[in-house]
Amino acid sequence: MANPFQDKQDTTGGKAGFAAFNELTSDKAYDDETLKNNPGAPLPIPVENPPEEFVDGRQVERPDYEGQQLQKFKDIKKTCEAMDDILEREYIDLINAKKQQIVGIMTEAFDAIPTSNPPADKQLILPGDTAPTTGIVYQAGISSVSYATNTTTTPATEIFGLTGQIFPDILAAFHYPVLSNGSHGETDLPLANGTYIRVSRTITGSGEYSASNLGIGQTIYHSGDNDYAGAVGVVTSQTPLGNYYFFSDIDVVRPGSATSITALTSEINDRRASLRARIGLPHVNNPSGINTLRSTKLRDELAVWYDEAGNRTKNIQDYQAGLNALVGNATSISEYNG
Repeated sequence: MANPFQDKQDTTGGKAGFAAFNELTSDKAYDDETLKNNPGAPLPIPVENPPEEFVDGRQVERPDYEGQQLQKFKDIKKTCEAMDDILEREYIDLINAKKQQIVGIMTEAFDAIPTSNPPADKQLILPGDTAPTTGIVYQAGISSVSYATNTTTTPATEIFGLTGQIFPDILAAFHYPVLSNGSHGETDLPLANGTYIRVSRTITGSGEYSASNLGIGQTIYHSGDNDYAGAVGVVTSQTPLGNYYFFSDIDVVRPGSATSITALTSEINDRRASLRARIGLPHVNNPSGINTLRSTKLRDELAVWYDEAGNRTKNIQDYQAGLNALVGNATSISEYNG
C-alpha cells in the first residue's frame, strides 16, 4: 500500500503521518510474519541453479523445540498420573470402602430404633448436646433429625437426635484452571485463580486432562475429615456416602457396633497416615514425595502453555485499521502544521 503522505510532507502533520504510516506498515509486516507456521523462514533463492552446497546450507533441518517441550511435559505428567492412580486405588478407595461399612452399620442401627416411644437407651443424643469427634464425619455439618414419635404427650411430639454426613475422602489438587484447560483467551493468565479440585480416574477435564484429571495441578493432597488440607468445600460438594447417627449406646440397638466402628475408624486413620507419608506433605518428613515431582511437571506445563500462547492466529493489534485511518484522514492530517 502506497504511503498517502508521500507528497504531503511540507507540514508537521504530513511529516508525522508519513513516518507513522511507515512505522505501522513495518509493525504489521513483522507481526504478520510471526503468524506463519515457520516464521523467519529464508527468502527465496536469489539466483537460478545455485551451487549445491548453498542450497544444502539453507535447508538445515530445524529442531522441533516446541514438540520436544510438549513431549517432556507429557512424560512427566504421565508419572504424576500414574502416582495419582495408585494413591486412589490403594488408599482412597479402601478408606471409602471402610467408611461405607460404617454407613451400613449406622443404617442398620438407625432402622432398629422403635419409631414410637423408644426407650431412653435406644435414643440418639439430643440436639442440644455436644456430638463427639469421630474423624469420619463432617463435624461442622452436624444437625438434627426426626426419627421417632412420643405418643405419651397430647398432642404427640417428634423426637429429634443428632446426625452427621459421611463424605468420601478424596485426593485434592491445587491447580490453575487456565493452565489446566490450556485456555488462551485475551485476558487469560496461566497462574491466575488457583483453586482446589478433586482428582480421580473417574473425573474428566479438558486439554491434556480430557481422559481423566489424574496428574492435574501444582500439588496433590489427601483431604478427609481428620484434615481437609484446605479443600473442605471440595469434599462437602461430593455425594455423601451416608449418615452417621450419634447414639448414647449404639450396642443397645445393634450389638457389637461400637467395637466394629472403632476398629474400622482405626484402619481408616492408619491408611490415611500411610497415604500422607506416600504423598510427602509438608508436615511429613518425606522430601522424595510426589509433590516434588509435581512441581517439575508444573514448570514444564507452563513452558508448553507459553509456547502455545505464541501460536497466534491473529495480529496482536489491528494494525490494518490504523493504516486505514491514516489513509482516510491523510488530507486532514497533512493540513495540520502546528
